[in-house]
Amino acid sequence: MRGQDLLLCALANVLTNPAVVLLNFIFPAAWLLLLLECAAVGVEGLVYLRCARRIRRPFLFALCANACSFGLGLVMGGIL
Repeated sequence: MRGQDLLLCALANVLTNPAVVLLNFIFPAAWLLLLLECAAVGVEGLVYLRCARRIRRPFLFALCANACSFGLGLVMGGIL
């Protein structure tokens, strides 16, 4: 992956992550969190599809990145 694609990944995450966290904080519901995470995957996948040069499967990449981020959040929060 090139430096431009890594920067794009960081920017896409900065675009979606705070919105998901804020909305989950305001409206804490498991079903809503799942919906928000799916929306984040979709938005990030679209960003990668349109802008990334070397990401072959942008939606799969977005799904894996968000699953890792979500899992790390659970570990850091002491839930796992």
